[in-house]
Amino acid sequence: MPAAKTPNERDSKLASWLGEAHSKEAELEADLTAHIAMTQKPPYKKRLQRHLKETRDHKRRVASRIKKLGGGQGLIGATRSAVGEATGKTVAAVKGQVGVARAVATEQAETHLRNAEEELREEHVEIALYTRIEAFAAQVGDRETAQLARGIRRDEERMAKFLQAELGRLVKEIVRAEIPRDQRATSSRSQRSSSRSQSTTSRSSTSRSRSSASRSSSSRSSGSRGAGGSRSRSGSGATRSGSGGSTRSSRSRGSGRG
Repeated sequence: MPAAKTPNERDSKLASWLGEAHSKEAELEADLTAHIAMTQKPPYKKRLQRHLKETRDHKRRVASRIKKLGGGQGLIGATRSAVGEATGKTVAAVKGQVGVARAVATEQAETHLRNAEEELREEHVEIALYTRIEAFAAQVGDRETAQLARGIRRDEERMAKFLQAELGRLVKEIVRAEIPRDQRATSSRSQRSSSRSQSTTSRSSTSRSRSSASRSSSSRSSGSRGAGGSRSRSGSGATRSGSGGSTRSSRSRGSGRG
């Protein structure tokens, strides 16, 4: 039977950090299970259920990688893994009791909001944890661990993005349910409509001003052309008159000579 692999410094460090991730996944698994039981909003509940499946898969894959690195070999490794998972579930159980007490004391929308806030915080902890593992694995040339950490991190980032948006939606629900209309901010839709109306009015006023200025300019130009035409015609008449007079004078002188 081949001897068990003895992990070197690199593998020991990675196995230790992956052990932290495994404990966090166990904690989140218990958290999500408790939150799903308290959640009555169907789309939110469905997304939590989906992420619970992802979390269980993450925990399984991380445990498998720890074992390949030699961190799960023998009694000591198995004991560390069991203790880490038990610790995660114990922390989650305490938090779950707090969540149940909160649900009893608050409205459903408020419970959803507080749970989503807690879930978002935990997702960011996991994102930081897997970012650290990925960076270390890349620096020491462990592509398999780096790929594992990167894939899980992206799942956590997608969940965090959903929770970020969900917090906004839950806050809106609380505002609609608890805050009178006269104490709310004007909706962005109304503000955009008002802005468009003001813009249209401004453009209409500008257009009228330009039209009026154009008519005024046209009127002045027309008057100027009328005066110039009159002077031109008058001058032409004088020229003709002068020409006629010169001709008559010439004829008169010719007649006298004859």
